[in-house]
Amino acid sequence: MIIHKNFIKLLKKVAPFTDEELEKASIYFEEIKVKKNQHYLREGETSGKIGFVTEGLFRCYYIIKNKEITTEFLLPNSIVAGMLSFLADELQRENIVALENSKLIAISREDLFKLYHKNWKWQQAGRILTEMNYVRIEKRAVCLQTLTAKERYNELLKEYPELIERVPLQYIASFLGMSPETFSRIRSK
Repeated sequence: MIIHKNFIKLLKKVAPFTDEELEKASIYFEEIKVKKNQHYLREGETSGKIGFVTEGLFRCYYIIKNKEITTEFLLPNSIVAGMLSFLADELQRENIVALENSKLIAISREDLFKLYHKNWKWQQAGRILTEMNYVRIEKRAVCLQTLTAKERYNELLKEYPELIERVPLQYIASFLGMSPETFSRIRSK
C-alpha cells in the first residue's frame, strides 16, 4: 500500500523522514473503508489500530444515561483511534461512526511498535502527534469550560465552517455542550 500524500506531509513535518523510509514502512499500513453510518469502533470493543482519515467524516461519541454525547468530529488529516483501547488495551468507551462514506489508512499497534524499534523517527513522530492531540483536547476542554454558548458556536464556525453543512445539527449542538433548542436560538441570532 502507498501511504497517502497528506499523511506523508504530516509525517515529514514532525520527523525528518526520507521518501525511501516511508516507502519501506508502507507495507505496515492498510486502507480501511467505512460506509456511512457504519461504526469504526464501538463501546466495549478493543482495537489495536490507529489510523489517519483520508476521506470522509467521523463522529466520536459516548452514551451516557441513554443519551449520545458528541465529543469530536474527525475530518480528513485527523488521527482516528480509540486511545484507551489502543494504548492501554482496555475496552473502548467511546464510539466512532462514519457520518459519510470514509477512508483511512491504519496500522496495528504491533506494527507501529515494530517501526518504533526500527527507526527513531517513528518514535519522534508518535510522540509529537500524541502531543498535538493532547493540545487539541486541552483546548477543547478549556473552550467548553470558559466560553459562552455563542462563543463556542463562533469558534466552531471559525475552525470548521464546513461542519454546519455536513453534520446533523443535533450532533453539533451536543459537541458544543448545549441543547438543540439553545443551538437553534443561537444560530437564528
